[in-house]
Amino acid sequence: MKFDQQERTALKRAGFAIADDHTAAYLDSLVVIDAHDDETFWLTVTLPNDTRIVCVLPRPEIIAAIEQED
Repeated sequence: MKFDQQERTALKRAGFAIADDHTAAYLDSLVVIDAHDDETFWLTVTLPNDTRIVCVLPRPEIIAAIEQED
């Protein structure tokens, strides 16, 4: 599924670059991973327009994602 024009406009406004096939968005951003407690990490993504996205992730899942090879 591709991003529609409205979605592409909103993503570009937030600082994302859209792939030529309009199916993926890429971002140069500041990413911070905080050890919140024994069970979770907080992943904070700061977008170029200063918006912040915060995700709470289980510690084993984020470690597995970081270590995963393509």
